[in-house]
Amino acid sequence: MGMASDLLERLSEDLEVLSLHTRAYLDEFGTLLCYLEGGRGGGTTLLHAPYTEALPVLQALNGLAFRGRVLLALDPSPLSPTLEGLPLTGPTRAPLEHLLRRHRPDRLLLAFYGQGLGRGFPGGKETEAGWRPLEAEGAPLHLRVRSPTGLLYPERRAYPAWESPPLPVDLPEAEGPYLGGVGRALGVPTYGVGLVDLKASLEALFRLF
Repeated sequence: MGMASDLLERLSEDLEVLSLHTRAYLDEFGTLLCYLEGGRGGGTTLLHAPYTEALPVLQALNGLAFRGRVLLALDPSPLSPTLEGLPLTGPTRAPLEHLLRRHRPDRLLLAFYGQGLGRGFPGGKETEAGWRPLEAEGAPLHLRVRSPTGLLYPERRAYPAWESPPLPVDLPEAEGPYLGGVGRALGVPTYGVGLVDLKASLEALFRLF
């Protein structure tokens, strides 16, 4: 549990700092959550982002005008070890599904490495030979992931296609993150938002919300 405990120590230190400025806590999966309050109305937006990108995401949110509440979820799952000894190449399903079921946000924004708006994903799986289309040969990896809190959970590295309706925003479009299907399956309006020029993209999206 060395890697997981080291990660938990880092998360706990960041939690102490964030708690000086906003309501923050760690959930069962080690996701670092921060509540940001905006103007009246607007509902709750869950903004899910890699823990490793915490600083640029917080900088993008600083001074941002929005209505309602933003629940920022900084996800450490890509850094989590697996019992199989294989590194994770991206985030896992279970922590996000847990967040959506517990907090029931009005919408989900998934930060991804890219620019603009992600409206869909064609479906894919991670195999021993790497990422492949769902219909390609090769079984998806079945991994047992150790969260920073010590929780052990399974992850089948196969993710269905998803697509969300267009939005009236002047943003470039890109392939969305594979976890978008988690939100869509639970009936949550879901979009990807690129980490490149994140502040401008969030400003455009929050004008709609």
